[in-house]
Amino acid sequence: MLSVVLIGGLAVGWLLLDRDEAGPPADRASGRSDPVRSPTAKEAKTTEAVRLRAITGDQLCAAVPDDLRKSLVADARYGGKDASTGAAADTEKRAACSWTNSRMDVGDGVLGYRALSISVEAKSTETRSAVEYTTDRFDQDKKAHERRVNVRNGKRIDGRTSGSAFGELKALEYGDASYSQTSIGMSGLKAEVFVRRGPWLIKVTYGGDNRTGAKYPSGDETRAAAGKVAQLITAEMAKSADKVKLTGPCGIVTAEQIESAFFPAADGPSVRSNEGRIKQTTCTWAVKEAVKHRPGQEFTARGGQLDIRVVHWGGGDTGSTFQFDRDAKKYDRYHDKGGIADDRLHIAYEPRQELSGLGEKAFVVVSSTTKPYDKSAPPMTEILI
Repeated sequence: MLSVVLIGGLAVGWLLLDRDEAGPPADRASGRSDPVRSPTAKEAKTTEAVRLRAITGDQLCAAVPDDLRKSLVADARYGGKDASTGAAADTEKRAACSWTNSRMDVGDGVLGYRALSISVEAKSTETRSAVEYTTDRFDQDKKAHERRVNVRNGKRIDGRTSGSAFGELKALEYGDASYSQTSIGMSGLKAEVFVRRGPWLIKVTYGGDNRTGAKYPSGDETRAAAGKVAQLITAEMAKSADKVKLTGPCGIVTAEQIESAFFPAADGPSVRSNEGRIKQTTCTWAVKEAVKHRPGQEFTARGGQLDIRVVHWGGGDTGSTFQFDRDAKKYDRYHDKGGIADDRLHIAYEPRQELSGLGEKAFVVVSSTTKPYDKSAPPMTEILI
């Protein structure tokens, strides 16, 4: 069996950032940043952000026993596991695991779609402890979920006869606080369980619909299934943390090696793996200069992202040899036609170059992305091996 390794080289840009609070640039790998708020007297306190235990998507997957998981989302050709682990920042952790099966035999000759997903997250800042952050988020989310209720006592209360239907919140006894909500929409019937446990926000979603036979699975059955999984995950997150050892391609390269190759500091990796018909793993490191600055000061810092992606294509007519050659021809076409462009972005590609000493075959492509609508913005360069 053959596999293809695609290394998306460091995509580097010069970032002109205008921020009004001290600290390094936002973590680009997280894809999210907290909105800047004027601190109240209560929030003005400054403490050392608490270091959070490590957690991986694979650990969440392992917390659900195979027999339970198979009863909810059976193994099949049309299903697979998808696990992800957020960037390894000490003060912010995120991980998720999900399974789907688009043609599950649910009994009596009925085929259905089923999906089970789990996510956990926690965050600690200098102005709010991880528990305070989680409590605030939990309360805000609960109010939002209460607002979307449009079914009470089995009847629509919004005057509509179509569109997604959201049931009332049901109090549960998992963790420090918890509740569930069921809904029916385009993706069928599902139950969501929300749990606050110490510094952790936990969410479990389970549901689906039937391709044949009865239209939806039982609401009580769906709610009970989500509850069983939520109870297991809550217990898992209550355990003391074991040292997490990354395996596979994401464990080969260290942040220290990336820093020595580029510049400090590298955070990560965030890890995403999929075990469907085509197995693949993606590792991402955020690479940036940690620049201290005064509030309101404009500064320039180097930043980028390093991605490593491994896809196990296998052999045969559509295996790794075919996929490799197809990618090579694709980048040749991009270069020959002058790149790829639309109203917002223009990506120019340098000629593809063959590399020796890497695997059986290797090539490198350098691209440059510019914004036609912003002539002053410097180009972002990406190296793909």
